[in-house]
Amino acid sequence: MTRVACLLGSPRAGGNSDMLAGVFCEAAARKGALVETFALRELRFQGCVGLRQCKTGGTGCGLLDDLIPVLNAVAAADVVLIASPIYFCNISGLLKQALDRFFSFFVPDYVTAEDPSRLGRSKAFVLVQVQGEGVERYGDLLDQYGPALDKLGFQRRVLIRACGVREVGDVLQHEEALQQARHLAQRLTGGTA
Repeated sequence: MTRVACLLGSPRAGGNSDMLAGVFCEAAARKGALVETFALRELRFQGCVGLRQCKTGGTGCGLLDDLIPVLNAVAAADVVLIASPIYFCNISGLLKQALDRFFSFFVPDYVTAEDPSRLGRSKAFVLVQVQGEGVERYGDLLDQYGPALDKLGFQRRVLIRACGVREVGDVLQHEEALQQARHLAQRLTGGTA
């Protein structure tokens, strides 16, 4: 059974990025995937604070807060989906703090290790990027995070991007993004697209 960990990075419940991620997760669940969804806005956590327990004998993050179950779900998942609206030219601060904690997935000698990640190399990474402005703004944020995603082992990476969706519900009229989400979910969970 395919496991999906979905991290919702929008501070606003029920917004366009939540909706588009929901389309992916519903399609994955219909194909038999086990989907765990985490609305980061509902959790009490912070970004990495440099405890380095994950590099000095521990195998996970030493900061014990509401993000630990999320990190455990990411470690167990076959597909990791993160969803965010564009806030100040990038993903939301909530999602960035969570991604900073992915540092705990690196082995202690990650700088020189042949395989720097504790996650393996078989996971897929999906970014749902939703923005009110047109396609000419902000670009593909997977490119920005590419070096870290490479080191983490996410060799399969896909962007689902919906542009020009400003008002709540606008994404439901963005048929290209909706179809991409459905087809990708089917493909990544062993179904046919």
